[in-house]
Amino acid sequence: MYFGHVELMLLKPVYEKDIHVRRASKAEFAVLKERHELPADDAAFTWMIEPDGDSFVVSGDPAWREAAREFEDPSLFDFSRPWPPDFPVEYGSIG
Repeated sequence: MYFGHVELMLLKPVYEKDIHVRRASKAEFAVLKERHELPADDAAFTWMIEPDGDSFVVSGDPAWREAAREFEDPSLFDFSRPWPPDFPVEYGSIG
C-alpha cells in the first residue's frame, strides 16, 4: 500500500495477515475528528485499515501493488526501479 500526502496516521509496524482499506464511516470519522481535531473536510480522505479497524490514515487516495515477494525484497513502491517490473504484479488505486 502507498498513501501519499499523509496528514495523520496511526499504523502498526507490521500486518501479518491480509488488510482491507476503506473510507471511514461517518461515525468512525466523527470519533477521529473529535479525538484528533481533524477538519470536517478530511472525512473524504480518512481511510480505515482492517481487519482490526484500530488503524487509520488521513491521506490522498491510496494505491496498491501486489506480487509474490519475500518480506526482505525491495518495496513494490521503490520509485527508483522500473515500472512495471519484469515479474507478475497486480496494481490499482482506492478512491
